[in-house]
Amino acid sequence: MADNKLLINVFDGARPTEKVMVLEGVLNAETAFRFRDFVRQHEPAILVIDMSRVRYVDSSGLGVLIGMYVSFERTCRNLLLAGLNDRIWELFRMCKIEDVFTRYRTVADAEQTLQMSAGDVVAG
Repeated sequence: MADNKLLINVFDGARPTEKVMVLEGVLNAETAFRFRDFVRQHEPAILVIDMSRVRYVDSSGLGVLIGMYVSFERTCRNLLLAGLNDRIWELFRMCKIEDVFTRYRTVADAEQTLQMSAGDVVAG
């Protein structure tokens, strides 16, 4: 795979309204907007982005993630990030947005959080 590529694979998640998007490569100025447009085409109620194979994120990639988060929040949808490596998470901390996103170790961890949240709503 070339250094400036981003592969995107989409799978059904554990819930009927959930999609899991697996990214592989780099999320930068050359790939971020194609990624954003790809997400807009799918528009799931719940999107878990598996970033465990993302090697690098630049400011354009970060900007797209923030824009997606705002869009999901505005339309009462859920955007969850799984598998971010320490170097990418440090970028989130440097930009002071680590409180905006919750970092899930794995897709399964993110899905478990969704199940617990749904259980809380039903019980409450």
